[in-house]
Amino acid sequence: MGFAVGTCYFRHMFGAMLIGIAVASCSNSKRQEGPISAEGFSEEMLLEKLISASPGQVITLGEGEFRFSRSLSLDGVTGVTLAGAGADKTILSFNGQSDGAEGLLITADSFTVRDLAVLDAAGDAIKVKDGNAVTIQRVRVAWSGGPKASNGAYGLYPVGCKGVLIEDCEVSDASDAGIYVGQSENIVVRNNKVHHNVAGIEIENSFYAEVYGNTCTENTGGILVFDLPELPIKNGHHVQVYKNEIYNNNFPNFAPEGNMVGIVPAGTGVLVMATRDVDVYDNKIENHQSFSAAVVSYLINQKPYTDPAYDPFPDRISFRNNIIGQQPGAGPDSTRELGILLATLFKGDTPEILVDGIQPPDRALTICIQNNPGTRIATLDAGNAYAGLHLDPEPYACTVDPAAP
Repeated sequence: MGFAVGTCYFRHMFGAMLIGIAVASCSNSKRQEGPISAEGFSEEMLLEKLISASPGQVITLGEGEFRFSRSLSLDGVTGVTLAGAGADKTILSFNGQSDGAEGLLITADSFTVRDLAVLDAAGDAIKVKDGNAVTIQRVRVAWSGGPKASNGAYGLYPVGCKGVLIEDCEVSDASDAGIYVGQSENIVVRNNKVHHNVAGIEIENSFYAEVYGNTCTENTGGILVFDLPELPIKNGHHVQVYKNEIYNNNFPNFAPEGNMVGIVPAGTGVLVMATRDVDVYDNKIENHQSFSAAVVSYLINQKPYTDPAYDPFPDRISFRNNIIGQQPGAGPDSTRELGILLATLFKGDTPEILVDGIQPPDRALTICIQNNPGTRIATLDAGNAYAGLHLDPEPYACTVDPAAP
């Protein structure tokens, strides 16, 4: 089963979702009212609309700025759509928010948000928790003060969800990840623009994800595929990252102290850590000062964990057919331990693709790196104090089909 089968699966899944939403909307057509006007608006108007929403209801906001001092929330009502007049026309401003940890918090199935902006949330801009069939389209998220540690961690943040579509959005200034999908399954993240975040796009502890057609630039790291311990859902797998533009991700890391993404050095293109069945192909990964791509185990962090069900090793990873060009002359990010290590090991000439080389005691890992013209591959041998560091590409001259379950 290759990519074509996977794509058909996603199309079938989202087609069924959209049909279900359409049916729910039609059955509640009497609940579809005219747009809420920004003129004379008070936040209680939208709060009341969300509290009293019925299944399938479409809540529409007109052009203008809508200001809020507290979080908006929707709980348990299926098929609700929150729609604006455009990401530059309908503005939900949380500047000065004094109540709530998110801008918009959703705990409901078949939720859609589209065609609006969420600015200056006190925490995460849009968080969707434990929902089925989540759609986020043409949404803009930003913090008006620019990138800083006090900004919300995540721009778009589905967690614990099944069936996620994020497309045609723009996210900037998040202190963790612009677009983060965690502990979820059946995911499509496509045609988005993410910039000036710590991580542009992060897929974490998730299953069956496609990340394609996105533009990731001016972040600290472009695209991260992580798996972490001590979480209810772990050992993610089957993630495809393809046909993305990933370039100039050299922005200084501004994550708050202690965040996992705080380890990422500025100048990171793609980083795969401790997950399985990941296929990275047909991307343009260019102009990164630290490294273009890396495959590492969780153990490289030297952080202890106590989760007996967690597998810290990456396996069945494929990097193929990518156009990769490293930034010449700048040198790795010396503010992060990994950047300092790379500068020490390679004296300013870091290879484009890195593998930490840490091996489990009971099996061999499959990591295949082929047909990325002009790239060098460094095996760090991090588990042996870098004693066996080498640039031999032969261990990675293999093929694997991570798209197949």
